[in-house]
Amino acid sequence: MKIAISYPPIVNERGQVAMVSQNRNVQYFKTPTYLLPVVHAQAATWLRDIGCDVRWDDGNAQLKTFDEWYAGLLAWKPDAVVFESTTPVMKFYWKLVDRLKSDLPQAIMVMTGYHSMRKPQETMDSSQTDIVLLSNHVDFVLTKLIPFIAENDDWRRSCMIDGLLLRVDEKSVRSTGTFKRVEDLDLAPDIDRDLVEWKRYAFENGNFLRTPGTYATSVIRDCTFGKCTFCRYNGPDLTFSIRSVEKSLNEYQRLIEDYGVKEIFDDSGVWYRGEQARAFARGIIDRGLHKRGCYFGFNTRFGYLDDETIALLAKANFRFVLVGLEAADEETLMRLNKGYLPHQAYQNLERFTKYGLHPHLTIMVGYYWQSAEQLAQTVSTVRDMMFKGLARTLQVTICTPLDFTPYHNECIEKNVLLTNDYNDFDMSRLIVKTPIPHDAYYQAIRDMYGIALNPRFLARQLRFLASGRIRDTEFLFRYGWRALRRVRNHVYNLTSRGTQG
Repeated sequence: MKIAISYPPIVNERGQVAMVSQNRNVQYFKTPTYLLPVVHAQAATWLRDIGCDVRWDDGNAQLKTFDEWYAGLLAWKPDAVVFESTTPVMKFYWKLVDRLKSDLPQAIMVMTGYHSMRKPQETMDSSQTDIVLLSNHVDFVLTKLIPFIAENDDWRRSCMIDGLLLRVDEKSVRSTGTFKRVEDLDLAPDIDRDLVEWKRYAFENGNFLRTPGTYATSVIRDCTFGKCTFCRYNGPDLTFSIRSVEKSLNEYQRLIEDYGVKEIFDDSGVWYRGEQARAFARGIIDRGLHKRGCYFGFNTRFGYLDDETIALLAKANFRFVLVGLEAADEETLMRLNKGYLPHQAYQNLERFTKYGLHPHLTIMVGYYWQSAEQLAQTVSTVRDMMFKGLARTLQVTICTPLDFTPYHNECIEKNVLLTNDYNDFDMSRLIVKTPIPHDAYYQAIRDMYGIALNPRFLARQLRFLASGRIRDTEFLFRYGWRALRRVRNHVYNLTSRGTQG
């Protein structure tokens, strides 16, 4: 069968492109960041390995216009097209599916992603979608489903593979029940980097200090914590699966030796901790990969890595550590169910910095309860962390309720949503009622991004040069220039519509 794993170019009225793949939340960027959708890339690889003709069809990374992307897909005449859904692009996908079914009536339309997982009937009612995957293990399900379809003409009625909503005919759909929640990730293949055109994702990514960089095949699929109320990796339908240290190390070695990768980032919801993290670092050192000019990075949580582990990671040439601060007041952290308090964030950042790692903070503003005092506390805390050199970079976003996460459902129950139109959930403006004017949150975004231009922050970066570490010199003189370009882009994306509206 001919299978297209497709990411169509989605462009808004301001000429910004929707970044759907591998993002926790969709955002529209004028200067895009191309993120390799890891699980879908594994699905493409696995389908190819079992004999399918696979089209890797990321129109954004391939720099296609929508018309170019659409014409190319029609000309290829796939048997099935696989999309990844999230709230802000659902209406676009529903219209697109119906258009494709008109032009390619025999093609099977498959919807994956967290929005459709949680509201599968909605997608069936709103479009001619044939199959909704109720599983986040897209690769495992597709490699069972596609061969079954190829071998069974009556698959709509006879397929009993777990975790599917299937369109039987124009009037009825049926469910095959809940999906298997934990899979052996060692069974899934490493991503075929050539198949997915990995270099298209290797340069335009703010997580990479050195390029070409790439995302590793994730060692944890979804998140070992899984309780943050705003996050898609949350809920009774989700858990986590783990990849072995040895298999992941083998992939790192191939990426360095065969592809010349200079930075590898693991975008697991939360990376290894404890003995697994130390075993990974020792494996990097034992194989000599820490001396091959490649940096390593990952997502983690405050409190997950102790002093011994951080020291070993630093020795293994780990650099980039992404941690979610989200807010700096206790009430908000408790309501988000983050599992830590502000003083613990300080303690962990001090450890990362002590060993020369480069912490990256993610922060959100615009919670429906966030007061002026709470907002000011977040801004002042972030400023203090950055001025002290406890974090090197940051990312600020609006907390937009998405994909029927617990926070999204709470906003519905509290009647604080200002719109029910999914097109408005694109993180370009606040869409919840708040105790203070929305302009205050947009100003907070400007203030936090403005830290990058503050003389105190710049002076602190200069003092890091005394460490003698190459990464600190690279950060200031190479990464800094790229970052300034993106700061302006992020501020515009997150504040311009709200200010105008």
